[in-house]
Amino acid sequence: MEIRNLTTFLKVTELKSFSKAAEALDYSQSAVTVQIQQLERELGVQLFDRIGKNVSITQYGKDFVSYARDVVSAVTRASSFATASSELTGVVRVGTLDSLMTASFADIMPAFHRRFPHVLANIHGDSVSRLREMLVKNELDLIYTLDDQLLDTQFIKVFEAEEDIVIVTNTENPLCRRQDVKLADLIGQPFVLMNRNNAYRDQFDRELARQGLSVEPFCELESDVLALRLIWENPEYLSVLPRYTVQKSIHEEHLAVVSVQGCEMRQYRQLLYHKNKVLTPQIQGMLDTILETAKKPF
Repeated sequence: MEIRNLTTFLKVTELKSFSKAAEALDYSQSAVTVQIQQLERELGVQLFDRIGKNVSITQYGKDFVSYARDVVSAVTRASSFATASSELTGVVRVGTLDSLMTASFADIMPAFHRRFPHVLANIHGDSVSRLREMLVKNELDLIYTLDDQLLDTQFIKVFEAEEDIVIVTNTENPLCRRQDVKLADLIGQPFVLMNRNNAYRDQFDRELARQGLSVEPFCELESDVLALRLIWENPEYLSVLPRYTVQKSIHEEHLAVVSVQGCEMRQYRQLLYHKNKVLTPQIQGMLDTILETAKKPF
């Protein structure tokens, strides 16, 4: 069983097209057809249905994907085992949220660079929905997100950790010293919130709706960094952020969590890649580096 045939099979599966796979692999379409036919003869099953100009993977093909991916990934790693990681080049594409970029990647990137000094790490910040879409389209190699617990069979979840979403303000705000605050008490307060496509903003909006309430922020942002600065410099402002984003400021006693009765908001940090993704040494190295950081407390 030839590795190139397995690689071609995975590319056809990913792109759902013999012609697109041929173009991506710099083969002729006839060469791709021959390679898939060879693989099907070896396995004794049909991996794709060819109906007119349409190509769709069969159940046999779906069942074979994980085996093909494991073999190609193992061969890729084996072929480079004698090469020092410092000699590896290429690009690894990571999608994440701005909050995680701020909280984690200042530690992740130096550690990754020490191991792979010639590999370019392309870090892309976006909304969770957009990151998932890019992962499915193979525009990213892996994503590190904060969202509701993801249960989707098209993704491999490498890591998951529960995180609190908190209402935070300046330590000079009297609300942070009260123990009897209810969510209804905060209506009309000057909120600085993330835009509505943000995962933890959505969590806050759902909690408000559950209690029959709504908040009209005076400012909506893309950046949690600016939100932190605003509440740091303006004691009357409040925001809703993951606890890990504000943990350092809380420890330094610049900011504090407002303890709100009956308001518990939680989401999950999750590290994912697509089930059909071949893990090159570069991608595996980034996964390992993020895992080392993710498992440490903030």
